[in-house]
Amino acid sequence: MKKDRMTTELLNEYGRVAYYYYKGGLTQNEISKKMNMSRQRVNRILSTCIDLGIVKISIEDVEKWNLELEVALEKKYGLCDVRIVSQTSEVDLFDALGDSASEYLKNNISNNDIIGLTRGCTISRMVERFVPDIQKPNDIIVTQLMGNTKEKGGESGIDKMVFLLADKLNAKEEFLYAPVIVGDSSAKKIYMQDPFCKSTYHIMKNCSIAVVGIGTAHSQWKHMVALYDDNEAREAKWAENVVGEVCTHFYDKNGKEVMPPFRDRIISIALEDYKNIPIRIGVAGGVEKAEAIRGAIIGKYINVLITDEETAKKLL
Repeated sequence: MKKDRMTTELLNEYGRVAYYYYKGGLTQNEISKKMNMSRQRVNRILSTCIDLGIVKISIEDVEKWNLELEVALEKKYGLCDVRIVSQTSEVDLFDALGDSASEYLKNNISNNDIIGLTRGCTISRMVERFVPDIQKPNDIIVTQLMGNTKEKGGESGIDKMVFLLADKLNAKEEFLYAPVIVGDSSAKKIYMQDPFCKSTYHIMKNCSIAVVGIGTAHSQWKHMVALYDDNEAREAKWAENVVGEVCTHFYDKNGKEVMPPFRDRIISIALEDYKNIPIRIGVAGGVEKAEAIRGAIIGKYINVLITDEETAKKLL
């Protein structure tokens, strides 16, 4: 049907239905009674009004909400969801990302979920700024996806983040009582054979939601290895093609895993088990992380991205 082929009476009818619904605030049932027509006809008229241009819908503040940019990233990379915070100063970026991640997590938690966390400034801010709904979900477990590290600056340790988020959600916390890296592979085997570690690992691999930071490669491996040795020259060669790291797993620009020489010393969820987690939320921003974020997306380390506007544009 074309608008120029409609009679004046029909246009008047369509216009009245549209006005009553969009301006008058009447429900479709109320309109059907008022105009003596079926509810199905009211529904068809409202749909047709949009197609004909009788009703034109505009969404205010689309640019402010970055909706078009979010949808473009979802389509380009096949992501399940994207949230983009408006550009802020570098000082405020962690807070903005933390707020966005907090809101996203809150809106996507269901009863019986198991939430796994990694280290990182953005994850720390998310937990600190998390404000749960009054009606909290039931039977939630919060756990860590990697061993503990010595944190510096204002960043909370992963065990503290697990405790704080669990407390806010009235959830059960599950800790992995082990460091993220040990002196040799035999020490790792001893840890992983411990009954407590086995029990926690079973919970880790059954997570329904993972919230992870995205590290730039070189700073991250140096931080980890420095816990036990500082022979950077010996360790550096393997990392030449590494662009990023998620949950202690390193990858190149195409998202392909790069195995570090100290992999058998790292205590964390195995990559296969990690990628089986249904919702994997990556929280990271700053254009210097764009390559690492892109590799994480391509390699399926994350399927939900929370980032900033400038970084999002660079990813496109």
